[in-house]
Amino acid sequence: MKNIRLTLLVFSSLLLAISCNKNNDNPEPVTAMEQLIIPDGFTFESTMEKDVTIIMPASVDFTTLRSRVNVFTDLPLNGGVLLSSAAVVENGMSAIRVKVPTALKQLYVETLAGTALVSIGSSQNQKEGEIVIDFNEPMIFTEPTSIDGQKSIGLYDTEIEGLNLKQAGSVVNLIQNGDFSANVFGTMNDWTSPMTSNGKWYITSTLGVNYAKQYLQAGEKMLRITSSPARYGGVAQLVPAQPGDLITLTSDIRSNGNGSNLSWLYLIPRNATGQSIAYISIQTNNTNNNWIRKTVAASMPPGTVAVQVLLWNHIYGGAIDYDNIIVTGPVDDSDNDGVDNDLDDYPDDAARAFNVYYPNASDFGSLAFEDLWPGKGDYDFNDLVFDYKLKQVLNANNRLVEFYMDYSVRAIGASFENGFGIEIPGTSSNSISSVTGTHLTESYVTLNANGTEAGQDNAVIILFDNAFSMMANPTTGFVINTSLDAPWVEPRLNQLYVSFAQPVLFQNTGMAPYNPFLIVNKERGREVHLPGKTPTSLADETLLGTWFDNSNPLTGKYYQSESNLPWAIDLPVQFDYVIEKTEIVTAHLKFASWAESNGSLFPDWYKALSGYRNTSLIYTHN
Repeated sequence: MKNIRLTLLVFSSLLLAISCNKNNDNPEPVTAMEQLIIPDGFTFESTMEKDVTIIMPASVDFTTLRSRVNVFTDLPLNGGVLLSSAAVVENGMSAIRVKVPTALKQLYVETLAGTALVSIGSSQNQKEGEIVIDFNEPMIFTEPTSIDGQKSIGLYDTEIEGLNLKQAGSVVNLIQNGDFSANVFGTMNDWTSPMTSNGKWYITSTLGVNYAKQYLQAGEKMLRITSSPARYGGVAQLVPAQPGDLITLTSDIRSNGNGSNLSWLYLIPRNATGQSIAYISIQTNNTNNNWIRKTVAASMPPGTVAVQVLLWNHIYGGAIDYDNIIVTGPVDDSDNDGVDNDLDDYPDDAARAFNVYYPNASDFGSLAFEDLWPGKGDYDFNDLVFDYKLKQVLNANNRLVEFYMDYSVRAIGASFENGFGIEIPGTSSNSISSVTGTHLTESYVTLNANGTEAGQDNAVIILFDNAFSMMANPTTGFVINTSLDAPWVEPRLNQLYVSFAQPVLFQNTGMAPYNPFLIVNKERGREVHLPGKTPTSLADETLLGTWFDNSNPLTGKYYQSESNLPWAIDLPVQFDYVIEKTEIVTAHLKFASWAESNGSLFPDWYKALSGYRNTSLIYTHN
């Protein structure tokens, strides 16, 4: 599964940085962490950020409509999980930034205008980059023509496969007999002929019932268009519509037998006298006997009382087939935020519309720390293992309203009483309305009235100030869940809730999990951040560049040693951390190659694949 692959890749990066050792049939030579040659600039990230820009059809009016766009790790039918959602805004575009494992090879994007499966770069050099998906295919705004009168028109060759967004929900299909299971057809002289909205398909006389009919193949019924000789014509149905209605027409199309075959999906609004008042269509070339799915969408113009759904064809030989035709109609929007109820995560709440998840809607990620900074750690990365999953709530204008973080402390491989916090970049403390779900038992953290930490330039939230308050202490020493000889302590699941005083631009807060950090042994100024991340306003910056730390604010290097080793790693999966006093490179056998190659080799180093682990050094419990 793509999502599992993605999760494991991110998890691998983290594990390699940590040094877990599991039995392996073909063990590789293991290099100690301090012997690694890490390229300058490598920050041990197992994830990459991608900007996805979706351009929607110009035929749809997005002035008030807020159509939804979903981004998955793969097709849902293949196990893909939801990463992010956003609205299409007034300019007919949607811009989404997603953070995914570097091992992920593709993204699946779902819109009302169609779907797309797109490849993404996975090397360390391609971590940041833009993906543009253009659903604004060349539209044809002229009436259907005969073969002799057909002009040469720019063709759209991109085949978009998969499920249409509206089809995934409980949406009413305005078309009847869209699967052609009923062998009932009417006839009409031409597409311009008067029609009634009676749920019946009508065949134009230029085709006739001998060349447009129900066809059965392998138990599946469909509409088949044939020719003898070359001919043109279509099959149409009329459905009610009103001005401003968003109408979408989706069909599976297959053609074969002649490379010149052409087909069109037409939406033709009609007024009260039955006259056509606009023409919106997309064209499909011969598909070489492969099924593809095409969608045309348009907002109905003034004067519309019905819309003609027309399957128009120029056929020179072979056959053109249609199946699974779906026509969606007006948006049912209870809270008047512009988002269809079927696509709104909060259909009765105008202040909320979409959930955005990290790492995804199903899985937890992990942060793992060494706590001796700026001293040298033992590179087992289990001094604190922190599991988290975020749900960020956006409104219909793609602004962040609030977020929830489910979190737990899963391991404490240290005697220090460490705290943990997150900084939200680009967001002031005053931007936060309230914070709940924190656990503060000591006296070294000072809070503002809204629950954020006082004295900070950016909003900072301290989730807990003593990790041992988050777990029951066993009777066998200080460490918890890192020694195979000690009893397992079940982690406690907590939920942080943060609401914003006013919705903020989602892009301004940075990507989850924002800027997380550990507070060493109740020394508030002694922060440990991920490599490359900056300290907060309350950090003691005189510690930077001391002992084994080689931070240099002038060059942007933070929280890495002179040989570029880190004190913390972040994985978009739950980390299979190592047992106490075990370097990560001795347990995760591909970690060294991954780190020394700038992340280009074995981006999935954390997976439980053959030759990847020494399993005896990975912590497990009964």
